[in-house]
Amino acid sequence: MDDIPVRPARIQDVAAAAGVSVSTVSNVLNRPERVNERTAARVRDAVAALDYVPHPGAAGLRTGHSSSIGLVLPDITNTFYSRIARGAADAAYDHGYSLVLCHSADAPEREQGYFTMLVEQRAVGAVVVPLSADPTRLSRLRERGIPLVLADRAMSAEDGCSVSVDDIAGGRIAVQHLLERGARDILVVNGERAIRQCADRYQGARQAVRSRREARVEQVVAKEMTVAYGLEIARRLDDLPDGVFCTNDFLAAGLCHGLAERGVRIPDEVQVVGYGDLDIASFVGTPLSTVHQPVEDLGRAAVEMLLDEVEARAEHAHEARVFAPGLVVRDSTRPASGG
Repeated sequence: MDDIPVRPARIQDVAAAAGVSVSTVSNVLNRPERVNERTAARVRDAVAALDYVPHPGAAGLRTGHSSSIGLVLPDITNTFYSRIARGAADAAYDHGYSLVLCHSADAPEREQGYFTMLVEQRAVGAVVVPLSADPTRLSRLRERGIPLVLADRAMSAEDGCSVSVDDIAGGRIAVQHLLERGARDILVVNGERAIRQCADRYQGARQAVRSRREARVEQVVAKEMTVAYGLEIARRLDDLPDGVFCTNDFLAAGLCHGLAERGVRIPDEVQVVGYGDLDIASFVGTPLSTVHQPVEDLGRAAVEMLLDEVEARAEHAHEARVFAPGLVVRDSTRPASGG
């Protein structure tokens, strides 16, 4: 005979087991200060014995919001964004909230649709990771009526909270590293300049070269920041530079593979620096020197800033928090002189 499935415990079952009313159980779970400690302990014992899980939707109806936070990402397959999600999920869990993952594909209409859903579901707020957002688009999101924090994009604290990495500094330290290891003809393999991070990283690269009169920098733009486009660029390069800075690790991995196909030795003939310190940087044929970003910290900080706005309300002050990047040196650049 098949086992009969056991029905999950209801709040009525807890009330019966504890010998109290349903409203008393509700008070213990949501407003414990209203119940004396002896009664509350009896209710908690019944909750534990019955393995009772309160229904989150009911709590949301009482408090005016649910215990969920929206996380809007442009690409859930990209490990950079999945690491932001991991940091955000850890912070949400630590504070007793759940995370609702929304895949926007960086499409404004999908962002708007998700925000409508989050408002309808009474989410406490949202963390949004835009790719090529413009100010008008962001202001439309802020008008939807729930708190919003931008991640991986800096904005004025007057407009709201944001967390980002100093990409200008990141581009600068990448190219400074190439210059210090002897490269003078620098190629920047970049994404579309409409993406703010790409523009900032290239600006940092140019700043590094300005201090070296004998060095020069050029740029080539990939249609997409992927391994495939990095490979394509490497295959069609006519004059090889002696140093390449790719503004993400996927481009760098593809470029290294394409150069290896042509018999170009890395780092002896061409030195390569990536950006992101993603998992792929350690597993390409020649492990990549790259710029490290504290990606999980972005997700965690964004959620904590959002919850501060939700819980502190009038005492909350918007903040534009910027994290510093760092350099990770591996085999794709030469050892330091004398090292």
